[in-house]
Amino acid sequence: MLAQEMTFRELDRKWFILEDEKDIKRMHRLFHLKNKKYPILVYSYIDHECGLSMRVLSTIEVEDKEAFLDKKRIDKRLDILRYSEMEKLHLTPVPHPLIKKIHYTDQVVEEMDSYYKEYPKVVLTRDEVGLDNYRDPVIPDNVKFLVITSDHKKEFLEGKITDYDDEKQYYTVTVLENPKQDFDIQIGDSVLLKYVDRPNYRGLAFMKKRNDLNP
Repeated sequence: MLAQEMTFRELDRKWFILEDEKDIKRMHRLFHLKNKKYPILVYSYIDHECGLSMRVLSTIEVEDKEAFLDKKRIDKRLDILRYSEMEKLHLTPVPHPLIKKIHYTDQVVEEMDSYYKEYPKVVLTRDEVGLDNYRDPVIPDNVKFLVITSDHKKEFLEGKITDYDDEKQYYTVTVLENPKQDFDIQIGDSVLLKYVDRPNYRGLAFMKKRNDLNP
């Protein structure tokens, strides 16, 4: 299956092998991999800033009935593809029990978990299916939200989720674009959003700027 045919949840923190000859040759050209005729193991993940990404590891080698990756390469290199470079790759999923039998894959997981530990609350929001209609399909932490004023001016803006208050159900979002209308919001502002379910609108709505909060 092509990467572009998969949802971000189907790709997030998943292992795949590249078996297509053209894909393997391309990876060899990009990263100077050894044994270009063999399948290549890759790990797909979400980068908070760049979105869906993929770490290209190495071929899977077998010796004395033991499977392993090229540890020297893993230790020295971090070969990353962003979505525009990976969307047309043909991916074959690798079941987790099989991954556990390949030496040094646990090291890769530990290293890539750093992309998740920095934003634990943001990672939790990726499970919220109700937000999917408002997400950027490539950068899932980027969402569209509605700004509406008392005089009924309204506009959709894009922002990046940076935190979540599960008690108050507020999403902290950094604004990524300036509004076309005269709202007191601009790029870089930190704002609070809430998911609303009303007859005329269901989705993320602007509540207030963070600097408008009472101490």
